[in-house]
Amino acid sequence: MKFINRIFCFVCALFALVSCVESEGLTFEEAETIALQAWIEKNRPDLLGNYQPNGGYYVELLDEGVADSAAVRTGNNWIWFDVTCRDLAGNIVMTRNSDMARMQSSYTDYTHYAPYFLFCGEEHRSSLPEGIYMSLRNKLWVDGQTYSARYGTKMRIYMPSSIGTKSNGMQGDGGYEGQYKLDANRPMIAEINVYGHVGNPLAYEDRWVQAFAEANGGLAPLPETKEENDAKTELRRWYMRAEGDTEAEKVYDEKWYMPVDSIAGLYINYLYSPQKQLNFDCLRSDTLIYEGQTNYNKGKIYGSKGLDQLNKEIDDALIKRFGKGLHPADAPAIDSASTAKLWYVARLLDGFVVDTNIEEVKEIVYSSNYDALLDVSKDALSFVTGEAGEEVNSYVDAWKYAVPFLKLGAWNAILTVSSNAYGATGVAGTSSTSTSTDYSNYYNYYNYYNSYYGNGYYNNYYNGYYGMGGMGLGGMGMGGMYGGMYGGMYGGMYNNYYNSYYYNNYYNNMYGYEDTSSSTTTTKVTTEVLPYTPMLWQVYVEEDED
Repeated sequence: MKFINRIFCFVCALFALVSCVESEGLTFEEAETIALQAWIEKNRPDLLGNYQPNGGYYVELLDEGVADSAAVRTGNNWIWFDVTCRDLAGNIVMTRNSDMARMQSSYTDYTHYAPYFLFCGEEHRSSLPEGIYMSLRNKLWVDGQTYSARYGTKMRIYMPSSIGTKSNGMQGDGGYEGQYKLDANRPMIAEINVYGHVGNPLAYEDRWVQAFAEANGGLAPLPETKEENDAKTELRRWYMRAEGDTEAEKVYDEKWYMPVDSIAGLYINYLYSPQKQLNFDCLRSDTLIYEGQTNYNKGKIYGSKGLDQLNKEIDDALIKRFGKGLHPADAPAIDSASTAKLWYVARLLDGFVVDTNIEEVKEIVYSSNYDALLDVSKDALSFVTGEAGEEVNSYVDAWKYAVPFLKLGAWNAILTVSSNAYGATGVAGTSSTSTSTDYSNYYNYYNYYNSYYGNGYYNNYYNGYYGMGGMGLGGMGMGGMYGGMYGGMYGGMYNNYYNSYYYNNYYNNMYGYEDTSSSTTTTKVTTEVLPYTPMLWQVYVEEDED
């Protein structure tokens, strides 16, 4: 009840002020600033001294963070941070927190609950709301002294719509939704938790990829001489040999190799097998930014099972379906077939499964209704080899450069930095809803049939033939007489008989068909991939015999 009274008082005050805009010459922004100040005076008078003139918002500092860490505002940085947005009544409109998402009934198994990773520099402000950007980049006046956001900062900001929702409103998407959408031109409360920031995300993700490779077999050493380089190139490219070529004895190990020397940050493990579980806990403590960064532990499935148990279930399912796979020395090259089928599990380097076309893995990772919700393929992906594949294969660059080096009937793992995957933009987490109608009986199908072909397929056909058609009875010679007579008689007869009586009455009445069509609403969810995110694919390759 207290929340309702607060909203009522605020809305009354706001409308009262806005109604006076013309007479007093106030803009909407000025009126909203006065109204927000009135709300702060009534509900949070302790924050009146924390007013920020540049932006017109108020700051509540919950945790100062690590005092000797560098402030976010020092340089052009990419920042990891959590944020939960509310209206003034406390209703959540967007959250990155899995626990809060479950409380709001917006949680999905397909959402990667991790902090935002967004650019927060001097010039470009990415997709950050203006108020959040200001609170992270500017010096703040808090409790009588200046303060700058840094590693570990937790704060709550109360901002007007002019630096928040503006004319677009606020609503999370792809599993980050809250209870409601916040309408446009409404003030907002944003709770921010800063985990850390880096100036060079490319260098950081490259360290992450190399750490993962070292924890799972190690990186193949780079060549130091031309002779060594030639040998490495030979080893990396031996899959591309034409059938029948004489091959020198090859050395196989569990290290990660660059399939193409000129493509940085792309590696293949030719001896990967689900028999050996992958280790995602690879970053040192001095490179960790937030809890669970290299060992995902959010969400009901990952939280209850643990990543190690989940990986074991996935590996067991892969071996049960596809077997242990052939050793590379015993497997034919992928280009020995014109088309190959790819089965895959796409993952982030914290172990989170982003996508898969393997039914058994979906059943393990996602809830029972994944088939209706998750917008992923159920079939093997087709990969065309040779020159024709350059125009047909429309996959990320990592696949374009790595898959031609794989073998049929064998397991492989592909590891890459974001420049060969989803880059500096990533993939937005989204959900979309569509409605389809089920034409479950012949009567409904007939109505649909006529709608599709116009005002009755049979109407048009018989009217055209018996009426004024070019070679029909009314088309030549005594067209006027015959056209009128036969057009009226036969056109009307067939029109009514076939359209109204035969299908509507005969099938409807004799067989008892009723209009029982039903509409089905389906929600499709796309999992978010943040900017500068490394990717891992566990891949099994088969020949496409079809």
